[in-house]
Amino acid sequence: MEEKIIQKPCAVQKIETSQGFSVSYKEHLLYSKYNPKKNIITAIENLKLLPGTIILCCSPLLGYGITELLNKFPSACLLVLCEVEQELFDFTTVENTLQFSDNRIINCTPDELNNLPLRLYDLATTGLYKRVTRLDMSAGTQFHKEYYDKLFTACSDSVMTFWKNRITLTKFGRRYSKNLFENLHYLSDSKPITDFFNTIEKPIIVFGAGESTQKLISSLQAQNENQSNFSKYFILCADTALQPLLKNGIQPDGVFVEEAQSVITKAFIGVPEDIHIFAGLSSIPNLAHKAGSKNISYFFTEYTKASFIENLISKSFMPPANLPFGSVGLTAVYYALKFRKDESVPVYISGLDFSYSTGITHTKNALAHILRLITGNRINSIANYSAAYGTGTEQFTDKSGKKFITTPSLKNYAIMFNNLFGDTKNLFDSGECGIPLAIPRAFPGPSEKKELNIKTSAFSQSHKNEIQNYLENEKKALEYLRDLLTGKTEFTGEKLSEEIANIVEPREYLYLHFADGWKFSMSQSFLNRIRTEIDYFLKLM
Repeated sequence: MEEKIIQKPCAVQKIETSQGFSVSYKEHLLYSKYNPKKNIITAIENLKLLPGTIILCCSPLLGYGITELLNKFPSACLLVLCEVEQELFDFTTVENTLQFSDNRIINCTPDELNNLPLRLYDLATTGLYKRVTRLDMSAGTQFHKEYYDKLFTACSDSVMTFWKNRITLTKFGRRYSKNLFENLHYLSDSKPITDFFNTIEKPIIVFGAGESTQKLISSLQAQNENQSNFSKYFILCADTALQPLLKNGIQPDGVFVEEAQSVITKAFIGVPEDIHIFAGLSSIPNLAHKAGSKNISYFFTEYTKASFIENLISKSFMPPANLPFGSVGLTAVYYALKFRKDESVPVYISGLDFSYSTGITHTKNALAHILRLITGNRINSIANYSAAYGTGTEQFTDKSGKKFITTPSLKNYAIMFNNLFGDTKNLFDSGECGIPLAIPRAFPGPSEKKELNIKTSAFSQSHKNEIQNYLENEKKALEYLRDLLTGKTEFTGEKLSEEIANIVEPREYLYLHFADGWKFSMSQSFLNRIRTEIDYFLKLM
């Protein structure tokens, strides 16, 4: 987070009262003139702390209450002293009021606060810290109230992001890694996704599965009396938007899929064999069989930070890597911008609404809509009203002026979209409903027909050999690790532990899905589980 704070010179005065010292700054007393310690001590007495809590102590000044906080600490807690106002921070330095030798305290300078959320994320990766709370230690916070609010929100989100990712990896991490190694076997026979980079001269339309997709399709059909005129556009879509397009007689030039579970295969039932599939290396491998090697191109989503992923990305055979956007629609937009010839080629998006109206969560003929039609009866309504009243949902006025529903996850995707693509040239929002996006609104107009000039290349034999060598080396390492864990080597004691750690630590796919898998452990329980995973992954090499 970045925020420039303009400092104005102003004297800070330490004022003696009948029950201790107060501080005067910018014509404000920052503690009570009667009993300076009382308010903060009372707040600490009423504070309920859980193990693993990071406390942001905002504007600590004279350090009142810090000793009492430390005495109250449960296990694995941390104090972070935060002072934004430079003159107040300098005052604490001169007065030497915040000099504590306790390793449970971090004292941040004003310049260090912008990087504090990232620092707390790194601390969360130790597995010790699980939440962030805030405690205003003086009235010094009033000078930058908005900044302190943003800092606390950013720090909380940072720690929670780590644990949300951990929950995702615990649930899906093993499947992601399984799919990755399976798809590596098909990679050398696929069409490189880089063949599409900087080649598309037609206007590009990216469809998601939101309600606005059907509205744009209807508009395009009215504009194009002859459906063959859709060839004037290069059409991409998210996996769940594929069926709605096909049902309307539109065959997209490419469909993006990242889903790791088999449920997504239902979206590909009855799909023409010549539709090109852009698949994440961690997506379900069955799609490679369905599409055929020449009709599939791979990209790689870095689903976690890990040594084995860094090692893979460094290999020349690996496809381009991207950050985990969480939404396949964002991934489709990301690569659509890479596909266009240059910035003069317009890219239109629709169906990335990040919201829905009451009873309707997706566009007509999307997978979710079809499943509601199949299961609907007198008891179960076809309309999905429960989605509008679930935990965390909120109502807002969308870009068309209607009442729509969103959720925290969908709203975060919209924020991510705006952060990633908000300043992109010739990227337009063609959705008629949903959360307003930070790009201009425009709709595809008449366009001249242009031919596609996509490169034709293939993985070289050296790349194929490199992939095979990589998988064989991983297999040998796992077989050696199995021997180490089963006592089939001569190593014992510290040397055995060192050999095991050297192999396991950089191969996080063996344990990242464990509930305690944020770091390697030499505990017997951990190694027993590693032993089970070895046989599972050996079958994939």
